[in-house]
Amino acid sequence: MQQDLNIANKLSAGIYIHIPYCKRKCTYCNFHFSTNLKTLEEMNKAICDEIEIRKVEAKSYSIQSIYLGGGTPSLLSGSALEKIMATIYDHYHVKSDCEITLEANPDDIDPLKLNTWLQLGINRLSIGIQSFHEEDLGWMNRSHTAEQAKACLIEVKSAGYQNFTIDLMYGLPASSKEKLQFNLDQLLTFQVPHFSAYALTPEERTALIHLYKTGNLKPPEDIHTVKQMYQILDFCEGTAYEAYEISNFAKPGFRSRHNSSYWKGLPYLGFGPSAHSYDGVIRRWNIANNNLYIQNISIEQAYSEREVLSDVDHFNEYILLNLRRVEGLNLKHIQLTFAPFYAQFLKDIQVQLDRKDILFDGTSYILSRQGRTQADRISAEMFAVKQKC
Repeated sequence: MQQDLNIANKLSAGIYIHIPYCKRKCTYCNFHFSTNLKTLEEMNKAICDEIEIRKVEAKSYSIQSIYLGGGTPSLLSGSALEKIMATIYDHYHVKSDCEITLEANPDDIDPLKLNTWLQLGINRLSIGIQSFHEEDLGWMNRSHTAEQAKACLIEVKSAGYQNFTIDLMYGLPASSKEKLQFNLDQLLTFQVPHFSAYALTPEERTALIHLYKTGNLKPPEDIHTVKQMYQILDFCEGTAYEAYEISNFAKPGFRSRHNSSYWKGLPYLGFGPSAHSYDGVIRRWNIANNNLYIQNISIEQAYSEREVLSDVDHFNEYILLNLRRVEGLNLKHIQLTFAPFYAQFLKDIQVQLDRKDILFDGTSYILSRQGRTQADRISAEMFAVKQKC
């Protein structure tokens, strides 16, 4: 009872663990990972060591969410995951109702793994499906098939998982209204409680950029991507899904607790190469190099960098993150918390109101339907120090 009371009095925080390995490199991906699995065991030890090393940072936190991302965490063995979870529970105050999410690829999911994950306390899965069309998965260089995407959802539900989410992509080359609708219909067929939908974005140093530049893949027009975003919003309005963030949609009671904590500016600890951490004042990030991360952890050398956020940084992050949320920008919060920027904010927000990109409900400023398609540009225009969008 006393332990529960102590945890209740602590500040809620999240843990993110980056597992930097994949079977293959997806065409569009620019995240930090390696397809060389030889150092996977060493990496697992290094991550556990970092978790233990940094326990002092979290003495005032109670952990409300744990997220294993990547990369592909579903590549880890049951014993490797058990070691990570045990290390967290040994050194951190974890809430009894902690949301624990594991990112998984459909081809990694089977009844044995699902049972193991449940026994380890993993109570939420994030499944990287992206598309239910074989041709899309082909040029994306995904490691699963369309049939595996459907089969894994049946297995997930049969194993007893009630809380899970899937990733979908829209604005794809050669996509159509009908193809997107088929993908959306699968959410209803398999009773998916939460999904994320991301517009395909060409990033530098990816195979997608090369395909576009060489003419081997024709990029969709911007208007095509906008129409597909509207199609997703129309789908949600006709079903039980709430568009609670630009790219995230949930049935009642199934919002992502972990991601929501990011958007709300709550503290989080990131472990593993390239993982970020934030304590409300300082942002730190680990080196994005697997071998160097493992080496520096083992010899107790620096493996991260950090910066102290300025008042401008805090204001800009509030704009960037909260404008994406359905709750929007709270006028009173800005007036009380960011007083030096308040007058300029009122001028900048009026421009967006005049454009009808933002609406005001008497309390908060929220993106309009058309504004959702321009969120990054609008945020950049609202920053205290203007940045190029």
